[in-house]
Amino acid sequence: MTRQERTLRKAVGILAAATLLLGLLLIWSLRAGIDLGDSGKSGESSEVASIGGQSVSEQQWIDELTNKHGDEVLLGILNRIAVEKEAKALGISVTAKEVDQALRNTMAGYSSEQQYYAQMQSELGLSRQEVREERVYRLTLQAVATAGIVINDSDINEYLKQNEDRFRPKKIIDLSMIKVRTYAEAEGVMDRLDRGEDFSALAKELSIDEESGARGGSLGAVEEDDPFWPEELLTTAAGLDAGDIAGPLQDDDSYAVIRVERITSPEMPSDKEIKAQIRREMALEQAAPLQQVESDLRAKYDAAIYIDNRPQD
Repeated sequence: MTRQERTLRKAVGILAAATLLLGLLLIWSLRAGIDLGDSGKSGESSEVASIGGQSVSEQQWIDELTNKHGDEVLLGILNRIAVEKEAKALGISVTAKEVDQALRNTMAGYSSEQQYYAQMQSELGLSRQEVREERVYRLTLQAVATAGIVINDSDINEYLKQNEDRFRPKKIIDLSMIKVRTYAEAEGVMDRLDRGEDFSALAKELSIDEESGARGGSLGAVEEDDPFWPEELLTTAAGLDAGDIAGPLQDDDSYAVIRVERITSPEMPSDKEIKAQIRREMALEQAAPLQQVESDLRAKYDAAIYIDNRPQD
């Protein structure tokens, strides 16, 4: 698998997370706008930024947010109100344990909880609390969407029997790599490492993988069965201990020398947790799309958006 394909995979994952959390961000931006708007009524809108001697007022900022995201923000607020009302009517509540489990599932593929939240902060600007609030909403929406859908225990057991390996936690390997063009070059790298040379320094000097080479060979966290990496490389890495070095290993049309920085083995979920996850997934397959559920609930609770004094659906 090429570097471009791996980069695309990462981008798709980040986009999915961004889409999942967009509603919360939009609500935050509207809340900030409302607060600022109230403060500006008592006088001239105050300055929030400046450049080249030209200022940007609070009202300019608020107007830009409203013009770009106003409809989406209002829909997000209405969706959350409608889902909350429906959940209350159905007696649905999401427990802290369910949220914790859902977050653990989302964190799969990260070397640690800290790394996951650090990426959510750096990529999306979200705090731990904001991530958790969005997860509560998504779980509540899913529970509302699947209310009344019955999944038999026999179907769950059959699914688990056929997909048992899916629920086995995967080892997460913090991996570093020096990639070179030929087997002989990789042997040379191994010789230099045997003589005590520094792995990171050699990666910066020799690796033809520019992205990892610039970081001293660091690839970050990789799952033990990640299909975007050569099977031999990951199988070898999974059998090593932290600090071990192995190579040469073939990687597409090149060769790699790897070092394991750390291996993390996530906690195995209980049978009850696994079956609850399967039940939810099977029920969601039978439910209406979540976006349609949100739309139906807005209609049920007579939602209306007024912009420029014109009612809109």
